[in-house]
Amino acid sequence: MISYGLSFASIVAVLVHTGLFHGTDIWSRFRHVGKEEEDIHGRLMSRYATVPIWWYLGVFLAMTAIGFGVILGYPTNMSWWSFIIALLISAVWFVPIGIVKAATNIDIGLNVITEFIIGYMQPGKPMAMMLFKTYGYITMYQGMYFTQDLKIGHYMKIPPRVTFMAQMVACLWSSLVQIATMNWALGAIKDVCKQSQPNHFVCPNGRVFFNASVIWGVIGPARIFSVGQLYAPLMFFFLAGGILPVLIYLGVRFFPKSPIKYLSAPIIFGGAGLIPPATPLNYLSWGIVGFVFNKFIRDRWRGWWMQYNYVLSAGLDVGLALCTILIFFTLNLTKTDFPEWWGTRITTSTLDMTDSAIRDPVPTGKTFGPTTW
Repeated sequence: MISYGLSFASIVAVLVHTGLFHGTDIWSRFRHVGKEEEDIHGRLMSRYATVPIWWYLGVFLAMTAIGFGVILGYPTNMSWWSFIIALLISAVWFVPIGIVKAATNIDIGLNVITEFIIGYMQPGKPMAMMLFKTYGYITMYQGMYFTQDLKIGHYMKIPPRVTFMAQMVACLWSSLVQIATMNWALGAIKDVCKQSQPNHFVCPNGRVFFNASVIWGVIGPARIFSVGQLYAPLMFFFLAGGILPVLIYLGVRFFPKSPIKYLSAPIIFGGAGLIPPATPLNYLSWGIVGFVFNKFIRDRWRGWWMQYNYVLSAGLDVGLALCTILIFFTLNLTKTDFPEWWGTRITTSTLDMTDSAIRDPVPTGKTFGPTTW
Protein backbone atom coordinates (compact mmCIF):
# COMPACT_ATOMS: atom_id res chain seq x y z
CA MET A 1 0.00 0.00 0.00
CA ILE A 2 2.93 2.34 0.57
CA SER A 3 3.79 1.78 -3.08
CA TYR A 4 0.29 2.98 -4.01
CA GLY A 5 0.65 6.03 -1.80
CA LEU A 6 3.98 6.96 -3.37
CA SER A 7 2.41 6.59 -6.80
CA PHE A 8 -0.44 8.94 -5.80
CA ALA A 9 2.13 11.52 -4.73
CA SER A 10 4.36 11.13 -7.79
CA ILE A 11 1.49 11.64 -10.23
CA VAL A 12 0.59 15.00 -8.68
CA ALA A 13 4.23 15.95 -8.08
CA VAL A 14 5.23 15.52 -11.72
CA LEU A 15 2.51 17.95 -12.85
CA VAL A 16 3.31 20.57 -10.21
CA HIS A 17 7.07 20.16 -10.66
CA THR A 18 7.03 20.62 -14.44
CA GLY A 19 4.57 23.49 -14.14
CA LEU A 20 6.81 25.38 -11.71
CA PHE A 21 10.23 24.60 -13.18
CA HIS A 22 9.43 24.17 -16.88
CA GLY A 23 6.04 25.81 -17.39
CA THR A 24 7.36 28.88 -19.20
CA ASP A 25 9.45 26.79 -21.58
CA ILE A 26 6.57 24.39 -22.30
CA TRP A 27 4.18 27.25 -23.06
CA SER A 28 6.74 28.93 -25.31
CA ARG A 29 7.30 25.76 -27.31
CA PHE A 30 3.59 25.17 -27.76
CA ARG A 31 3.21 28.73 -29.02
CA HIS A 32 6.06 28.35 -31.50
CA VAL A 33 5.60 24.81 -32.76
CA GLY A 34 7.77 24.30 -35.83
CA LYS A 35 9.76 27.48 -35.19
CA GLU A 36 12.36 26.22 -32.74
CA GLU A 37 15.91 27.50 -32.99
CA GLU A 38 18.01 25.11 -35.04
CA ASP A 39 21.13 23.57 -33.58
CA ILE A 40 23.79 21.65 -35.49
CA HIS A 41 21.72 18.44 -35.32
CA GLY A 42 18.66 20.19 -36.73
CA ARG A 43 20.61 21.70 -39.60
CA LEU A 44 22.12 18.36 -40.56
CA MET A 45 18.76 16.58 -40.33
CA SER A 46 17.10 19.23 -42.51
CA ARG A 47 18.61 17.46 -45.52
CA TYR A 48 16.14 14.61 -45.04
CA ALA A 49 12.41 14.68 -45.73
CA THR A 50 10.36 14.93 -42.53
CA VAL A 51 7.55 12.58 -41.61
CA PRO A 52 4.22 14.07 -42.78
CA ILE A 53 1.80 14.81 -39.97
CA TRP A 54 -0.86 12.75 -41.70
CA TRP A 55 1.25 9.62 -41.17
CA TYR A 56 0.97 10.07 -37.42
CA LEU A 57 -2.66 11.10 -37.68
CA GLY A 58 -3.44 8.04 -39.79
CA VAL A 59 -1.83 5.69 -37.24
CA PHE A 60 -3.69 7.40 -34.40
CA LEU A 61 -7.07 7.15 -36.11
CA ALA A 62 -6.50 3.53 -37.13
CA MET A 63 -5.45 2.45 -33.64
CA THR A 64 -8.28 4.42 -32.05
CA ALA A 65 -10.78 2.68 -34.32
CA ILE A 66 -9.34 -0.70 -33.39
CA GLY A 67 -9.55 0.26 -29.72
CA PHE A 68 -13.23 1.15 -30.03
CA GLY A 69 -13.79 -2.11 -31.90
CA VAL A 70 -12.18 -4.13 -29.12
CA ILE A 71 -14.05 -2.56 -26.20
CA LEU A 72 -17.42 -2.48 -27.96
CA GLY A 73 -17.18 -5.68 -29.98
CA TYR A 74 -16.14 -7.94 -27.10
CA PRO A 75 -17.69 -8.42 -23.62
CA THR A 76 -15.22 -6.08 -21.90
CA ASN A 77 -17.78 -4.11 -19.83
CA MET A 78 -15.82 -0.97 -20.75
CA SER A 79 -17.79 2.04 -21.93
CA TRP A 80 -16.77 4.06 -24.99
CA TRP A 81 -16.40 7.29 -23.03
CA SER A 82 -13.97 5.72 -20.58
CA PHE A 83 -11.75 4.83 -23.55
CA ILE A 84 -11.60 8.53 -24.49
CA ILE A 85 -10.75 9.47 -20.90
CA ALA A 86 -7.91 6.93 -20.91
CA LEU A 87 -6.40 8.55 -24.01
CA LEU A 88 -6.78 12.02 -22.47
CA ILE A 89 -4.91 10.87 -19.37
CA SER A 90 -1.99 9.77 -21.55
CA ALA A 91 -2.03 13.11 -23.37
CA VAL A 92 -2.07 15.23 -20.19
CA TRP A 93 0.83 13.44 -18.49
CA PHE A 94 2.93 12.75 -21.57
CA VAL A 95 4.98 15.96 -21.60
CA PRO A 96 5.55 16.25 -17.81
CA ILE A 97 6.63 12.61 -17.52
CA GLY A 98 8.76 12.99 -20.65
CA ILE A 99 10.63 15.95 -19.14
CA VAL A 100 11.40 14.01 -15.95
CA LYS A 101 12.50 10.96 -17.94
CA ALA A 102 14.73 13.05 -20.21
CA ALA A 103 16.51 14.53 -17.18
CA THR A 104 16.74 11.44 -14.97
CA ASN A 105 15.92 8.35 -17.09
CA ILE A 106 13.29 7.41 -14.49
CA ASP A 107 9.74 6.60 -15.56
CA ILE A 108 6.75 7.88 -13.61
CA GLY A 109 4.04 5.30 -14.23
CA LEU A 110 0.35 5.97 -14.79
CA ASN A 111 -0.65 2.44 -13.82
CA VAL A 112 -1.96 3.24 -10.34
CA ILE A 113 -3.77 6.47 -11.20
CA THR A 114 -5.54 4.81 -14.13
CA GLU A 115 -6.62 1.95 -11.86
CA PHE A 116 -7.78 4.47 -9.28
CA ILE A 117 -9.86 6.47 -11.77
CA ILE A 118 -11.57 3.53 -13.50
CA GLY A 119 -12.18 1.88 -10.14
CA TYR A 120 -14.37 4.81 -9.17
CA MET A 121 -15.93 5.30 -12.62
CA GLN A 122 -16.84 1.65 -13.25
CA PRO A 123 -16.54 -0.33 -10.00
CA GLY A 124 -16.79 -4.10 -9.96
CA LYS A 125 -15.57 -4.54 -13.56
CA PRO A 126 -12.03 -6.01 -13.54
CA MET A 127 -11.86 -6.51 -17.30
CA ALA A 128 -12.78 -2.88 -17.92
CA MET A 129 -10.23 -1.83 -15.32
CA MET A 130 -7.41 -3.74 -16.99
CA LEU A 131 -8.25 -2.38 -20.43
CA PHE A 132 -8.54 1.20 -19.12
CA LYS A 133 -5.18 0.80 -17.42
CA THR A 134 -3.63 -0.49 -20.64
CA TYR A 135 -5.04 2.28 -22.82
CA GLY A 136 -4.25 4.99 -20.28
CA TYR A 137 -0.82 3.82 -19.13
CA ILE A 138 0.69 1.80 -21.97
CA THR A 139 -0.32 4.39 -24.58
CA MET A 140 1.83 6.96 -22.78
CA TYR A 141 4.57 4.39 -22.13
CA GLN A 142 4.82 3.31 -25.77
CA GLY A 143 4.66 6.91 -26.95
CA MET A 144 7.54 7.77 -24.64
CA TYR A 145 9.76 5.05 -26.08
CA PHE A 146 8.68 5.99 -29.60
CA THR A 147 9.86 9.54 -28.89
CA GLN A 148 13.05 8.22 -27.32
CA ASP A 149 13.86 6.31 -30.51
CA LEU A 150 13.17 9.39 -32.60
CA LYS A 151 15.62 11.33 -30.45
CA ILE A 152 18.31 8.69 -30.88
CA GLY A 153 17.66 8.65 -34.63
CA HIS A 154 17.95 12.46 -34.67
CA TYR A 155 21.37 12.37 -33.00
CA MET A 156 22.56 9.50 -35.20
CA LYS A 157 21.37 11.35 -38.35
CA ILE A 158 19.00 8.60 -39.46
CA PRO A 159 16.36 9.86 -41.91
CA PRO A 160 13.10 10.45 -39.98
CA ARG A 161 11.01 8.40 -42.40
CA VAL A 162 13.37 5.44 -42.03
CA THR A 163 13.08 5.67 -38.22
CA PHE A 164 9.29 5.91 -38.45
CA MET A 165 8.94 2.85 -40.68
CA ALA A 166 11.41 0.86 -38.58
CA GLN A 167 9.33 1.60 -35.49
CA MET A 168 6.07 0.67 -37.20
CA VAL A 169 7.37 -2.62 -38.58
CA ALA A 170 9.06 -3.54 -35.30
CA CYS A 171 5.94 -2.74 -33.29
CA LEU A 172 3.66 -4.86 -35.49
CA TRP A 173 6.11 -7.75 -35.73
CA SER A 174 6.91 -7.80 -31.99
CA SER A 175 3.18 -7.88 -31.20
CA LEU A 176 2.80 -11.09 -33.20
CA VAL A 177 5.98 -12.61 -31.76
CA GLN A 178 5.02 -11.80 -28.18
CA ILE A 179 1.58 -13.37 -28.51
CA ALA A 180 3.03 -16.47 -30.15
CA THR A 181 5.76 -16.75 -27.51
CA MET A 182 3.31 -16.32 -24.64
CA ASN A 183 0.95 -18.98 -26.01
CA TRP A 184 3.85 -21.35 -26.52
CA ALA A 185 5.26 -20.72 -23.03
CA LEU A 186 1.91 -21.24 -21.31
CA GLY A 187 1.51 -24.59 -23.05
CA ALA A 188 5.07 -25.88 -23.16
CA ILE A 189 6.72 -24.82 -19.89
CA LYS A 190 5.79 -27.05 -16.98
CA ASP A 191 4.30 -25.27 -13.94
CA VAL A 192 4.71 -21.89 -15.63
CA CYS A 193 3.60 -18.94 -13.47
CA LYS A 194 3.67 -21.09 -10.33
CA GLN A 195 5.94 -20.17 -7.43
CA SER A 196 7.45 -23.65 -7.55
CA GLN A 197 8.51 -23.41 -11.21
CA PRO A 198 12.10 -24.81 -11.32
CA ASN A 199 13.49 -22.16 -13.69
CA HIS A 200 11.70 -19.27 -11.96
CA PHE A 201 9.20 -18.58 -14.75
CA VAL A 202 6.86 -17.27 -12.05
CA CYS A 203 5.29 -14.40 -14.07
CA PRO A 204 5.87 -11.56 -11.55
CA ASN A 205 4.40 -8.87 -13.80
CA GLY A 206 1.37 -11.03 -14.55
CA ARG A 207 0.81 -11.53 -10.82
CA VAL A 208 0.97 -7.81 -10.18
CA PHE A 209 -1.50 -7.20 -13.01
CA PHE A 210 -3.89 -9.86 -11.69
CA ASN A 211 -3.68 -8.62 -8.09
CA ALA A 212 -4.39 -5.10 -9.34
CA SER A 213 -7.50 -6.33 -11.14
CA VAL A 214 -8.78 -7.75 -7.85
CA ILE A 215 -7.90 -4.71 -5.72
CA TRP A 216 -9.06 -2.02 -8.14
CA GLY A 217 -11.58 -3.89 -10.25
CA VAL A 218 -13.35 -6.38 -8.00
CA ILE A 219 -13.05 -4.73 -4.57
CA GLY A 220 -12.73 -1.19 -5.91
CA PRO A 221 -10.97 1.88 -4.48
CA ALA A 222 -14.17 3.15 -2.83
CA ARG A 223 -14.01 0.28 -0.32
CA ILE A 224 -10.32 0.87 0.36
CA PHE A 225 -9.47 4.58 0.09
CA SER A 226 -12.72 6.47 0.64
CA VAL A 227 -13.39 8.34 3.89
CA GLY A 228 -13.75 5.93 6.80
CA GLN A 229 -12.10 3.01 5.02
CA LEU A 230 -8.97 1.15 6.12
CA TYR A 231 -6.48 2.93 3.85
CA ALA A 232 -8.16 6.34 3.61
CA PRO A 233 -5.06 8.09 5.07
CA LEU A 234 -3.15 7.21 1.90
CA MET A 235 -5.18 9.89 0.13
CA PHE A 236 -2.99 12.46 1.88
CA PHE A 237 -0.20 11.39 -0.47
CA PHE A 238 -1.99 13.37 -3.21
CA LEU A 239 -1.63 16.45 -1.02
CA ALA A 240 2.01 15.67 -0.25
CA GLY A 241 2.71 15.34 -3.96
CA GLY A 242 1.37 18.82 -4.54
CA ILE A 243 3.10 20.50 -1.60
CA LEU A 244 6.66 19.14 -1.84
CA PRO A 245 7.42 20.56 -5.34
CA VAL A 246 6.24 23.98 -4.16
CA LEU A 247 8.54 23.82 -1.12
CA ILE A 248 11.49 22.77 -3.30
CA TYR A 249 10.71 25.54 -5.79
CA LEU A 250 10.62 28.17 -3.04
CA GLY A 251 13.85 26.79 -1.61
CA VAL A 252 15.56 27.10 -4.99
CA ARG A 253 14.26 30.67 -5.46
CA PHE A 254 15.44 31.85 -2.03
CA PHE A 255 18.62 29.74 -1.86
CA PRO A 256 19.73 29.27 -5.48
CA LYS A 257 23.23 28.01 -4.58
CA SER A 258 22.08 25.42 -2.04
CA PRO A 259 21.90 21.65 -2.73
CA ILE A 260 18.10 22.01 -2.76
CA LYS A 261 18.34 22.62 -6.52
CA TYR A 262 19.25 18.95 -6.96
CA LEU A 263 16.03 17.71 -5.35
CA SER A 264 13.18 16.49 -7.54
CA ALA A 265 9.83 15.71 -5.95
CA PRO A 266 8.69 13.33 -8.75
CA ILE A 267 11.85 11.27 -8.26
CA ILE A 268 11.57 11.31 -4.47
CA PHE A 269 8.08 9.83 -4.71
CA GLY A 270 8.33 7.89 -7.96
CA GLY A 271 11.78 6.35 -7.61
CA ALA A 272 10.33 3.27 -5.93
CA GLY A 273 7.58 2.88 -8.52
CA LEU A 274 8.86 -0.48 -9.77
CA ILE A 275 8.19 -2.14 -6.39
CA PRO A 276 6.49 -4.58 -6.87
CA PRO A 277 7.60 -6.71 -8.71
CA ALA A 278 11.10 -5.28 -8.22
CA THR A 279 12.80 -5.88 -4.88
CA PRO A 280 15.41 -3.95 -2.84
CA LEU A 281 18.03 -6.24 -4.41
CA ASN A 282 17.18 -4.82 -7.84
CA TYR A 283 17.51 -1.25 -6.58
CA LEU A 284 20.81 -2.04 -4.87
CA SER A 285 22.22 -3.46 -8.12
CA TRP A 286 21.05 -0.43 -10.12
CA GLY A 287 22.48 1.93 -7.52
CA ILE A 288 25.90 0.27 -7.50
CA VAL A 289 26.18 0.26 -11.30
CA GLY A 290 24.97 3.85 -11.54
CA PHE A 291 27.45 5.07 -8.91
CA VAL A 292 30.42 3.25 -10.45
CA PHE A 293 29.84 4.46 -14.00
CA ASN A 294 28.20 7.86 -13.52
CA LYS A 295 30.22 9.02 -10.53
CA PHE A 296 33.44 7.06 -9.98
CA ILE A 297 34.43 6.51 -13.64
CA ARG A 298 32.94 9.82 -14.84
CA ASP A 299 35.02 11.83 -12.37
CA ARG A 300 38.29 9.98 -13.09
CA TRP A 301 38.15 8.99 -16.76
CA ARG A 302 35.84 11.56 -18.32
CA GLY A 303 37.03 10.94 -21.89
CA TRP A 304 36.34 7.20 -21.70
CA TRP A 305 32.99 7.87 -20.08
CA MET A 306 31.90 10.29 -22.81
CA GLN A 307 32.89 7.92 -25.60
CA TYR A 308 31.94 4.49 -24.30
CA ASN A 309 29.60 4.72 -21.31
CA TYR A 310 26.28 4.66 -23.17
CA VAL A 311 27.58 2.27 -25.82
CA LEU A 312 28.52 -0.08 -22.99
CA SER A 313 25.05 0.33 -21.47
CA ALA A 314 23.43 -0.71 -24.76
CA GLY A 315 25.88 -3.59 -25.08
CA LEU A 316 25.05 -4.87 -21.60
CA ASP A 317 21.32 -4.77 -22.40
CA VAL A 318 21.84 -6.69 -25.63
CA GLY A 319 24.20 -9.11 -23.92
CA LEU A 320 21.64 -9.86 -21.21
CA ALA A 321 18.96 -10.61 -23.81
CA LEU A 322 21.27 -12.86 -25.85
CA CYS A 323 22.56 -14.71 -22.78
CA THR A 324 18.99 -15.26 -21.55
CA ILE A 325 18.10 -16.91 -24.86
CA LEU A 326 21.35 -18.90 -24.90
CA ILE A 327 20.93 -20.18 -21.33
CA PHE A 328 17.30 -21.10 -21.95
CA PHE A 329 18.00 -23.21 -25.03
CA THR A 330 21.26 -24.76 -23.81
CA LEU A 331 20.40 -25.43 -20.17
CA ASN A 332 16.69 -25.15 -19.47
CA LEU A 333 15.35 -26.99 -22.50
CA THR A 334 17.99 -29.70 -22.17
CA LYS A 335 17.24 -30.00 -18.42
CA THR A 336 20.90 -29.43 -17.62
CA ASP A 337 21.64 -28.25 -14.10
CA PHE A 338 23.12 -24.77 -13.94
CA PRO A 339 26.49 -24.64 -12.13
CA GLU A 340 25.97 -23.81 -8.47
CA TRP A 341 28.18 -21.48 -6.49
CA TRP A 342 27.76 -18.71 -3.93
CA GLY A 343 26.71 -16.17 -6.54
CA THR A 344 23.78 -18.31 -7.75
CA ARG A 345 22.65 -19.45 -4.29
CA ILE A 346 22.69 -16.17 -2.41
CA THR A 347 19.89 -14.59 -4.45
CA THR A 348 17.48 -17.42 -3.61
CA SER A 349 18.07 -17.22 0.13
CA THR A 350 17.23 -13.58 0.76
CA LEU A 351 14.27 -12.52 2.86
CA ASP A 352 12.49 -11.20 -0.23
CA MET A 353 12.93 -14.40 -2.23
CA THR A 354 11.85 -16.64 0.66
CA ASP A 355 8.87 -14.42 1.53
CA SER A 356 10.27 -14.01 5.04
CA ALA A 357 10.43 -10.20 5.18
CA ILE A 358 7.14 -10.13 7.06
CA ARG A 359 6.76 -8.77 10.57
CA ASP A 360 3.51 -10.56 11.41
CA PRO A 361 2.90 -13.75 9.40
CA VAL A 362 -0.76 -14.61 8.86
CA PRO A 363 -1.66 -17.77 10.85
CA THR A 364 -3.09 -20.73 8.99
CA GLY A 365 -6.82 -20.31 8.47
CA LYS A 366 -6.74 -16.58 9.19
CA THR A 367 -7.01 -13.66 6.75
CA PHE A 368 -5.22 -10.36 6.34
CA GLY A 369 -7.38 -7.27 6.56
CA PRO A 370 -11.17 -7.18 6.87
CA THR A 371 -13.02 -10.49 6.70
CA THR A 372 -15.59 -8.92 4.37
CA TRP A 373 -15.45 -6.04 1.90
